[in-house]
Formats: sequence, C-alpha cells, structure tokens
Amino acid sequence: MKEKILEVSCNGLTNGGVQHVIMNIASSLQEDYTFDALVFTEGPDFFDDAFRALGGEIYRIPNRKWRMKKNLDSYIRGPRIFLGTLKLLREHGPYTAIHCHNYFESAYCLMAAKAAGVPIRIAHSHNDVSVIRLSRARIVKESLLRPLVNRYATVRLGCSRRAAAYLFGKDVPAAVVLNGIDLEPFASGRENPGYEAGDRIRLLHVGNFSMQKNQLFLVDIMGELKKRNLGFHLTMVGGGEETYRDAVMARIRAEGLEDCIAVLPPDSDIPAQMRSADLFLFPSLFEGLGIVLIEAQASGLHCLAADCVPPEADLGNLEYLSALDAGLWADAVEKIFQRGLRRVFVDMEKYDLRSTAEDYRRIYQSH
Repeated sequence: MKEKILEVSCNGLTNGGVQHVIMNIASSLQEDYTFDALVFTEGPDFFDDAFRALGGEIYRIPNRKWRMKKNLDSYIRGPRIFLGTLKLLREHGPYTAIHCHNYFESAYCLMAAKAAGVPIRIAHSHNDVSVIRLSRARIVKESLLRPLVNRYATVRLGCSRRAAAYLFGKDVPAAVVLNGIDLEPFASGRENPGYEAGDRIRLLHVGNFSMQKNQLFLVDIMGELKKRNLGFHLTMVGGGEETYRDAVMARIRAEGLEDCIAVLPPDSDIPAQMRSADLFLFPSLFEGLGIVLIEAQASGLHCLAADCVPPEADLGNLEYLSALDAGLWADAVEKIFQRGLRRVFVDMEKYDLRSTAEDYRRIYQSH
C-alpha cells in the first residue's frame, strides 16, 4: 500500500497558483504516494475532479459566513480547524506527511498532525504581503500564530526567500523550493514570431480577479494607451472574486474600452493565449512568486511586473516597474510598441517540474 500525504490548501481546489502547485505535486508523484486534500470551501471547485482522478479524497471544513462580519470566521475558526484536522488524520490515516499551504492557519493543522503522530509536518509559504498595510487584528493574529507554525513544523518551505521570511520570520531557517511547471505546453511558443513595431500589440494578463492582482489598475493603463492612440488589445484570463470582477467590467465600460479588452474564463487555454500574445503584464500589489510569470517566460514572452515580485521569478525576460503609476506602465508599453520585441527563450531548467518533483520526493522521504 502506498504511503499517504495530506495536502492542505489555503482555500479550495480553485484555479489559483497554490492549487496548481498542489496538482503538480500530486500528478508527478502519484505512482509513489496517495494524495488526499483538506480544503476550506463548500465546493465543488475547479480541480476537484482532476484531483480525485489521481486517486485521492477531498475533505472539507468550510469557512463560515457571517451576515454582519464577513471576516469574523478567520479569527475564531482555529479550534474548529484543529479538531476537524485531528479527526480527519485519525480516521483516514495513517499519513506519512501533512503539507500545509494555508499560511498562518497551518498552525492549527500542524498541531493536530503532531497530536495524531504524523512524522513529517510541512509549512509552505506562497506569498508575501509585508509590502501592504495590514489591519491591527491581522497583525496580532499572525504574531500569535507564527511561533506555533515554527514550533510544530518539521519542514519549512517557501516559493521564494521573501515568502519564507513573511511566514516564518527573517531569521528562521527555511528552504526554497521553486514552483516547477510542465514546460512542454509552453515550448511551442518558439514557433511564434516576435512583435513587429507599429502593429497592434497584443497584451496578456493571467490571474484571478482580486485586489492583489490589481486588474483595475490594468484598465487604467489601457486608458492611458488609448489616449496615446496606440493600437493594442488586452486579454485578461481569470476567475476569482465576482465583486472585484464586476468592478473591473464596470471600469472597462466607463472608459469606453470594450473593443480593446477581452475577459476570458479561468479554464481558457493558457499556453495558447501566451503563444498568441506579444507582451505579458503583471501589476500585482504583492506576490510570493507569480507562477504565471514563469509560464510566460517559458513561452518566450517579455514580462512587465511590479517590483513586489521576488527576484526568483526573473529568468532574464522580466522588467520591473518601480511604481504603480499608469503613465509609467503606459510608457513601457509604448516603447515596445515603437521598437518591436522578439521572443526570448531563457534557461528554464530550475523550474522544470521533473526537477522540483524530486525535491518533494526527498522531503516526503525524510522521516
């Protein structure tokens, strides 16, 4: 019988960066391990069927929604997560490892895993929000949970140095394991020519609609490009928060950009979109890595990214912009529009999923 690993998502198995990491791990190592998932949504979610097809089960401890205080549950659900995780581990184990991708709330899962006798307890950080202003309540919560994460984790991981430092602290040892991808779907970008100066430049953004990914700012950039009479078209791909998406759509209409911007669902063919694009835009307010930047560079795309993106994401085809100023970003796009841009194919070896899967195999075997 194969050993079992419990992957704990930060939300559900939605179409996001963390969930792609979980799916890549499970699909790469399914011959050696049985992977189950613990999620905090009612479901169904984007990857549910694909995850079950790998042979694992999905267990749920849904977040509660309070009519007046929508974020209240995030401050009081700790005991429910601890008891639910402990029950899961005892009833469906034994598990060789628990791999927590749920940031500070991993403390509750790691404590339960310790009580259940799980030998390998992994805390894995995928984001860095230290660059934005947090509420006092959140700062207090994180300061209380950080020591518990460090105490009960036997392995500390981050997708970048900044992400690791945010969760564990700057002086706490942690390993960086890069978010590997399957390079093959993006390799055919080599067949596509570069952008010819003066053509209609095709811009692309991939990311779930949210304040973090900052799509409202993208619309502002497009408004600046329209004022300059440049030929452009932006494609945005993503699911995410419906309220934020509606705000983006409203701004597109208000700016008269309906003919210049297309919004596609999250299940669109991302490699195909990247093959047909000329330039990738990624103006996030905070990031742990930005796995779509890795995919874009694998496709030969030049990327404009906010300077909150950590250096691990720069494979040689990424340009940082120092301020979220729509005019500044429009200047960068206009320069490319005027001079043209060839596709550049960089060394992707360290982000090859086959290599990073072996890193996880070694971690799961560490007991």
